[in-house]
Amino acid sequence: MKTKLQAARTAKGWSQVQLMEAMAAAAARLGVRLPEPSSLKTQVSMFENGRRAPGRDYRAIFCEVYEASLPELGLEDDLPKTAPQPTPPSSGATSPEAGPEVLRYLKSVLVQHAQAEPLVGARFLVPAVQSQMPLIEELCKGASASIRTDVVRVGARYAEFLGWLHQDTGDSDAAMFWTIRALDYASELDDPALTSYVFQRRSNIAAETGQAGHAVGLANAALRQARHLPGQVHAVAFRASANAHALLGHATEAFRALDEARSLIDKADHDTGSLAPFCSASYIDMEAANCALQLGRPQDAVKMLEASLASWPTEQQRDRGLCLARLATAHAHLGDVEAGYNAASQALPIAQSTGSARILAELGRLQKRLAPWSKLVEIAALNQRLGTMRGS
Repeated sequence: MKTKLQAARTAKGWSQVQLMEAMAAAAARLGVRLPEPSSLKTQVSMFENGRRAPGRDYRAIFCEVYEASLPELGLEDDLPKTAPQPTPPSSGATSPEAGPEVLRYLKSVLVQHAQAEPLVGARFLVPAVQSQMPLIEELCKGASASIRTDVVRVGARYAEFLGWLHQDTGDSDAAMFWTIRALDYASELDDPALTSYVFQRRSNIAAETGQAGHAVGLANAALRQARHLPGQVHAVAFRASANAHALLGHATEAFRALDEARSLIDKADHDTGSLAPFCSASYIDMEAANCALQLGRPQDAVKMLEASLASWPTEQQRDRGLCLARLATAHAHLGDVEAGYNAASQALPIAQSTGSARILAELGRLQKRLAPWSKLVEIAALNQRLGTMRGS
């Protein structure tokens, strides 16, 4: 009987040599060093026959080349070992009971944190949300059947939100740790919308860490139960797919996914209590512009970003900063130094106030684009401010 790894290669129609060529290309993208071909061939045979479990680097490479998630390849998720673990109560402490009052409290606090996050940034909220996790983990361990569904749902929402906070502060290991934990809880609930939302979050983290092929597989998992998804969740799943395909240079697939996302947003009920209330037409335009940048179309990116900023929601301050930073990069691609500087000057204070690692990363990409003009007074001042923010 074939293992799932063998079946994945058969589905691609690849020989083992072709697989090894694809693995070499993926390893180069991921910065992983592979052994000599003869040794690699032996390793692949053992992995496919189930005689040896692939290590973390090989798992990432297989997800890349097959554009699949680990479970689809018959491999177990491995939680990042460096992620913060909840601090359990002392052995003599009694765990609180998961009653309606406790759940109302936790839901209320989460709503307040989610409303504050786009305005103040993730770094101020990580300690507060992290401090709630030992309580939530204890509640999930001990909740009985009558209230367990509600408790586990709260656990999934908190874990996903904490994963997002870590992602925006630049800690991808902790982000993936908590997002996988959220998926564990969501899987118990048999809730297609929540499961899809968490899968697309995992796709985003994989994409940001350079694992674009894996990100495609995770986005496909998010879209698996499409007919059961509310419009905004369905749209962000397509956005994740578009982003991952753009990173791989798949223009047709990326723009097709973006068209689907736009169509869904046009028809969606915009519910502030939904899983993805941030997913608006402006948000999709910003993400489409990022795809255009990845695909070498900066002129299209400028048009989309300017249109997006014209109708940007005031409560989404952090993402407005990201949009401005991407606009600055798009202008720099076109050689428009003045426009790039102006957009970056607006993005900088937002990056400073929110501490968003994603905005800073985009401004770092801008710096490389502006390197030929680094002696200009304005650009030198911009670089100095960025250096100060990074603590250099």
